[in-house]
Amino acid sequence: MKSPPRAPKSLIRPARVRHLLARTLECPTAPFREGCVIAWVREFAAANPHLRLREDRDGNLTLTRRGVRPSARPLVLAAHMDHPGFRALRSKKLRGGFRIEALFLGGVRPEYFPGARARFHTGEKGIVARVERTRRDPRSGEQRVTLSARKPVPAGALGTWDLPGFRISRHNPDLVETRAADDLAGLSGVLALLERIDEIDPKRRVDVRGLFTRGEEVGFVGALAVAQGKRLPGGARIVAIEASKALRDAPQGAGPILRIGDRTSVFDDGLSRWLGRVATGLARGGRLHTGRFRYQRKLMDGGTCESTAYQLFGYRCAGLCLPLGNYHNMSERGRIAVETIRLSDMVGLVRFFEGLVRADDDAPRPGRTDPLRKRLSATLQRGRSGLARDPFAG
Repeated sequence: MKSPPRAPKSLIRPARVRHLLARTLECPTAPFREGCVIAWVREFAAANPHLRLREDRDGNLTLTRRGVRPSARPLVLAAHMDHPGFRALRSKKLRGGFRIEALFLGGVRPEYFPGARARFHTGEKGIVARVERTRRDPRSGEQRVTLSARKPVPAGALGTWDLPGFRISRHNPDLVETRAADDLAGLSGVLALLERIDEIDPKRRVDVRGLFTRGEEVGFVGALAVAQGKRLPGGARIVAIEASKALRDAPQGAGPILRIGDRTSVFDDGLSRWLGRVATGLARGGRLHTGRFRYQRKLMDGGTCESTAYQLFGYRCAGLCLPLGNYHNMSERGRIAVETIRLSDMVGLVRFFEGLVRADDDAPRPGRTDPLRKRLSATLQRGRSGLARDPFAG
C-alpha cells in the first residue's frame, strides 16, 4: 500500500520575512506622503522580473505576475501605504528657534499630542520638533498642530512621530517595535509572498495580485478610487490586509487573524469561509501543511478597514490582519509610543497567503457544491431518515 503523498513544505523563510519587514518599516509615510514606500515597491519590482508594477492615476500600485493569464476572479491582497502623520505648512523664526505649523492627518486623539516628539523627514537626518499644542479646525475638521524646532521645516515636508522604523524589543525577541506597523507590515507580507510566488505556483495558474493604496487613514481615498473606478474585475476576490488593534480575545502571538468584519460591516460569507477552510487545513497539518501554524477567527471591531469600502461598490471582500499593540501609536499610558507586532504572527500571515495560493479552489466549477452546503444536506438526509423511522417521537 502506497503512503499518502507528503505535504509540500513551506517556501516561506522567516529570516526573509523579517528582512522585508525591516526594510519596509524603515520607510517614513503619512497620508498623501507615501513617496518613500512607493520608491521601495518600485525597487522591489525591479529586482523581481517575474512581477509587473502598474501605477494608476491616483498613485495606487498593483503588482501582477508576468506570464499568468489575467483572471476574471483574481485573488487581490490589498494593503495601504500610509500611516497617521504630519504635513508641514510653514515655519516662523522665533528667539532661539522656529515655530512650525503643520497638519496632522489620521486618527490620533488630541490628548496624545502635547509634549510628543515628531521628526520631519527632510535632509539626511531630518528635523526633530516638539508638539506645543493642537486644535481641530471647526470648518474643515483638520487637526492643526503647532510645534517648536531648532531649524525651519520646508512647507509640505512629511513628518512622523520620532520613533524607530524597526527594532526588536530588548525584552522579547518575537516583538517588533516600529513607528508604523499599520499598514506597512501588511504590505511587506504581500511582498514576501510575491517574491517567491513562481516557486509556490510554478505552473502559473493563480492570478494573485498585490494592491497598495494611498490615503487610507483619511477615508480610504485610494481604495475608493479603485472601487469606484472599477479598476479591478467585477469578480475579484479582495482580501484586505491590516494591522488591527489587538483585543483581549484577539491577542498578539496567537497567530494572524481571519477578520470576518470590522466596526462598520461584515465581509463576504463564502469568501471568508474559504479562507477558514484553508487556515484549518494549515493548522491541522493536512495537504497544505507549512509547519506549525496557528490562526484566529475574529470580528475586529476596533476600526474600519478597506474591505468595507470595496464591498460598498459590489466587490467580494474578506480580511486578514495582524494583532497590533499601541494602535496608531497610542499607548495605554496616554503617551505616543511604538506600535508592536509579533514576528511569529507575521510569518504566519505570509504562510496563510501561501496556503491561499496553493489551495486556490474557491472558483465555481460545474457540479461543485459548497462544502458547508454539502455537509448540511447530508445532515438533512440523515435527519429525515430518523423522522421516517419514528415520525411521532418526542
